[in-house]
Amino acid sequence: MEKQDVLDRLHQAKRAHLAWVGRAELLTRGVPVGKDQIPVLHTDCPFGQWYFGDGQVLHDFPEFESIDEAHRHLHEAYAEIFKLVTEEGNASMFSKLLGRARRQHEQNEPVIRRNMESLDEASRTVVHHLDALEHRIRQMEPEEFNQTVRA
Repeated sequence: MEKQDVLDRLHQAKRAHLAWVGRAELLTRGVPVGKDQIPVLHTDCPFGQWYFGDGQVLHDFPEFESIDEAHRHLHEAYAEIFKLVTEEGNASMFSKLLGRARRQHEQNEPVIRRNMESLDEASRTVVHHLDALEHRIRQMEPEEFNQTVRA
């Protein structure tokens, strides 16, 4: 795979990551978002599919390896958010009439907010490592890059 192809795919993966984070934020604000648009597992999101697929040509770069932990942490925080939000969304009409659903939302809101802050921090870490990786690749001569990704 050529250097520019790798950079293009890295950019696509970064855009996919940022779009996923945006949809997760919409969900926390009460905007209905399908589970298929923001998968819970870190291997199922478009970024994870790139990371564990085509992105593996970059496995020898320390910046690439550094992404995995932050990306997993991001999805762990999101799993908690998803559980709480879907729990609220599945409240019965009877509990909504009695106000139980509202009280549940009020109890969940601080936890959702903390998890969203954690998710945002992990996302910034992922983006930081992606930017560092891109910078490193751009600085490499094509021959050096080809030797590194094919080794």
